[in-house]
Amino acid sequence: MISLPFDPADYAVARSTMGSLGAMPKKTLGQNFLLDKEALDAICDTAQLAPNDSVLEIGPGLGALTVRLLARTERVTSIEKDTKFAAFLTKKLKSDSFKLLEGDALDVPWSALDLPEQNVKMVANLPYSISKPVLRRIIEEWRPHLSSATVLVQREVAFRLTAPADTEHYGPMSVMAQLYTRANMVFDIAPEAFLPPPKVTSTVVHFEMLSVPSIELASETRFWATVRAAFGQRRKNLGNTLKPLASREKLAQVFEQTTIDPKRRGETLSIQEFELLARAIWND
Repeated sequence: MISLPFDPADYAVARSTMGSLGAMPKKTLGQNFLLDKEALDAICDTAQLAPNDSVLEIGPGLGALTVRLLARTERVTSIEKDTKFAAFLTKKLKSDSFKLLEGDALDVPWSALDLPEQNVKMVANLPYSISKPVLRRIIEEWRPHLSSATVLVQREVAFRLTAPADTEHYGPMSVMAQLYTRANMVFDIAPEAFLPPPKVTSTVVHFEMLSVPSIELASETRFWATVRAAFGQRRKNLGNTLKPLASREKLAQVFEQTTIDPKRRGETLSIQEFELLARAIWND
């Protein structure tokens, strides 16, 4: 842990820093820098950080969240794609507790992060332009390495992550979160807390990572094949969307066996019902 070497969570300081770097937030990188100190501290509180924790951050930007993470934990690794901000933080935060990797969070392998293999906590204001693919990587690929993830995303994405079955926002992302995590929306952050202000409200979501799926699966591959097929054509019912997976005769047997009405749509199914269908289709 280190004391705050500087605090970029100030609009005048942020503008001055970007001016000296000749850098401005890039829309293509989804850069909207959170500068509200209370919100930044609340994100750290939500992550329940301890002094001996190791933390992964994605998209540190000017470092407003980074310096707060370093003040609470002994080890922080940040991934930054923007060359100018990466160089700035490398120069500004010279500490054995801090490592910065310049690169794309969608490509950097875990082995390059210099972090433990397990029980790492992720805390990040995710760049909006890549929030969905990064979330998939966090939950599907990096989950074995993480104990939790506390992320700031667009509120619409937060709704999708936490939506129950048979609701407007329920979809594959909801299924993924329910299957592999315990996810909760924690609090919203208004656009004016950012530089530049985004056009949407943002929401902090906290995930507790599960070591095994929340329900027993006969085959993850077949479970996800069923989910993808069911959501592939949202306006069509299961009797139509599942046709690529089995013959008409087989599907008739599946619906009878599972007592799931073929006129239902994918968005009405619980994760348990997706597994019932998958097992019946492949006779697991």
